[in-house]
Amino acid sequence: MAKTKMAMLMAMAFAIGEAQAGGGSAGGGATEVTQILNMTQLVASYAQQVQDYQNQLQQYATMIKNLEANPLGVALPQIAQMSSNAARLLNVGQDIASSMSRVDQTFARTFQRPTAEAFATKFGLWTTASQDALKAAMLAAGLQREQFSDDTSALQSLTANLASSQGNLSALQALGSLNARQIQESMKLRDLISQQQVAQNTYLSAQAAKEQARQDAQIVRFEEYHLVEKHKADFKNPKF
Repeated sequence: MAKTKMAMLMAMAFAIGEAQAGGGSAGGGATEVTQILNMTQLVASYAQQVQDYQNQLQQYATMIKNLEANPLGVALPQIAQMSSNAARLLNVGQDIASSMSRVDQTFARTFQRPTAEAFATKFGLWTTASQDALKAAMLAAGLQREQFSDDTSALQSLTANLASSQGNLSALQALGSLNARQIQESMKLRDLISQQQVAQNTYLSAQAAKEQARQDAQIVRFEEYHLVEKHKADFKNPKF
């Protein structure tokens, strides 16, 4: 982690130095690297959010398991509250993925970076997959997600129907199955964010290497220039 941060700081310092020294197109390069650094910090915050999201899903799974052990002791308002919690968790994951997709789309549009566009598409597909899990659960119960204005009302209707027709255990099992699917999807989301972090760090390292090579070349030219000047001076003023 420390090496990664150092590489990013080096890339930023090199880019800023290039912008100050050269101006023109170098300024554009500095802006891009700075934007990448900003995105890296933002993605790191989303990575932490995904970790928190996974912890919440695991806690919810434990709650469902405990309730399933005594379904007759569960009141309908409690099932409705659990449905609301499940909807909230669905929205948390989708909000993270949607935000990541927007960040990548903006960067791809601004700097014409196909890699960022590809990640934007992947995060969009993840959001769709997460939404499909709820749609599948609704269809299995003979309901359509599109009939409801939001995930909360959809899930509350789903569990209410199951509780009345098949009992509380069926309603709880439906919530448990949906949550298990979201746990799997959260792992995919975590992996996707990790892949983006690797791509960003690779880009920053490449920029740092390019800048180091440019500086090394400047040093060589500087030394060659002074060596030539020294030879000229020695030729004009020979020492016997």
